[in-house]
Amino acid sequence: MSNISEIMTGKDLFRLKALFEPVKLNSGASVEYTGVFQVIQRDYGLGRLISGKLKLTPEDIRKVRSLVKKQSGFDLLCDPIPSSRTEASRFFSNEKIANTAVKGKVVKVYGVISTNINGRTYCLEEGMVVEMPFDLLVSIQHPTIVLVENYEAFRQFRDAKLDLPMNPLIVYRGDIEGGVISKDFALKFPEAQLIAWFDADPAGISFALASDASMMIVPDLSEDQLKDHGRSSLFDNQHRNWERVSGAIPPKLQQLMSGVGKGITQESMLENGVDLVLHPIGMDLQLIE
Repeated sequence: MSNISEIMTGKDLFRLKALFEPVKLNSGASVEYTGVFQVIQRDYGLGRLISGKLKLTPEDIRKVRSLVKKQSGFDLLCDPIPSSRTEASRFFSNEKIANTAVKGKVVKVYGVISTNINGRTYCLEEGMVVEMPFDLLVSIQHPTIVLVENYEAFRQFRDAKLDLPMNPLIVYRGDIEGGVISKDFALKFPEAQLIAWFDADPAGISFALASDASMMIVPDLSEDQLKDHGRSSLFDNQHRNWERVSGAIPPKLQQLMSGVGKGITQESMLENGVDLVLHPIGMDLQLIE
């Protein structure tokens, strides 16, 4: 049974807090059956699925409050959303859950050949990126977007051993200082193909699923490569989430990671010249937002 406080994202927390508006506390709520609400219904039996949405009664909402408070110490009714990583870490495993509004997010992007955004073309030297408020990014002239978890991997993406359509737009997922861009690109630019590249560990797979990408980048590893370049801490510390997300990756990689008991970071993939491949994300596997 999942611990809600350990898998919760920032968006999940906003959605949970919204349950405690007076009208919903009195009359119940209907929410999208995604992210944390799938866990609440599947693992704890709260709410009823009706026409693809989860219907929560006032009693269900009170039980959600009690459950989250018991697991994390955070009171959804009384406590404000954490405003810093330090404050968030008091309650949640994911310290990046701290509050950063979408409108205030800063996005970092570049194109592998040229950067084509807002109707203009920028020819950037290697190592240069475009940084701007997300709300000022009005249009992109790239058919493919690659969302990258870690900043060093974002900067070094050209070194990745991967075949991709020509000139994708490379996007840094972000951090607490500039804001995390997760589902924002999928929502704002639905016409572009979105590809997610995250660490090959349970948390990374979860974040890739949460991005609403149609494809993810995964390592094509040998057993020796994973033993030599992987880290057991990436697997052991997150093993409780493994069964829930492991079905989203290729069976060969799933069996390899389970057998070796290690995950591998993006930086290690790049540093050690690991081959990378594209793998489709099934909509039915997107369990976390």
